[in-house]
Amino acid sequence: MNTKHLVLAVAVSLAMAAPVATFAGTLTGGATMPEQIVQEVTAVMSLAKQAQSVENQIQMVYNQALNLEQVPIQLWNSVTAPISALMGVVQNAKGLAYSAQNIGTNFNNLYGNGMPPLGSSYSQSLNSWNANTDDQIKSMLRQFNLQSAQFANVQSGTQTLVNAGQSASGRMAALQAADGIAGVEVGQIQELQQDVMAEAAAQGAYESQRENTSLGATATVDSAFAASAANLGTFPTQLTDGRGPPMPAS
Repeated sequence: MNTKHLVLAVAVSLAMAAPVATFAGTLTGGATMPEQIVQEVTAVMSLAKQAQSVENQIQMVYNQALNLEQVPIQLWNSVTAPISALMGVVQNAKGLAYSAQNIGTNFNNLYGNGMPPLGSSYSQSLNSWNANTDDQIKSMLRQFNLQSAQFANVQSGTQTLVNAGQSASGRMAALQAADGIAGVEVGQIQELQQDVMAEAAAQGAYESQRENTSLGATATVDSAFAASAANLGTFPTQLTDGRGPPMPAS
């Protein structure tokens, strides 16, 4: 196995143990294609863990609120940070899907006329993922009388939920919405992870196949050259009249 393909395979397995980290929405600009694929796989796995962690935090507060049949201000204060983290997960997931789409396009462009690993289906799948995620979040917000236009970014989304928490009824609605959105994100990011992993595997296999084909062609040429050289025999060290072979002109 080629070294860079081994790096990719190892990274996919080790990324399962990678620490949770936020994802800025773009991958390292100066990285090679195999490095970008490794970063992509690691980022989506890390984000999936972060989404699950945030959901667990919000779910814990939500369960306490259900038991109390209200959300006292002290309990609400304990969930504002997880809500802010949730809004970050939403934005980072969209940024990751966008970067993954760019990597897929760049990979296909890199190999010119070669058959793309998954054709155009990968880009279409990511577009559908984005649209489906947005639809589910908007639906969740409508259930609790919150406006999706107020969730254009992390800051506005967080502030909207925090503002809703100024009253007891608003706190419950905001907490229910946050709990629902967290569940949506966990499921959607798991789906995104499956798509990214499948594409990374296809890209690695495709690149490996290209290199094996190239190495096979080189070996064939080398063999043909060696056979031709053998048929020519040894180069004479002395001509029939006793003179040595002609020397090149100076």
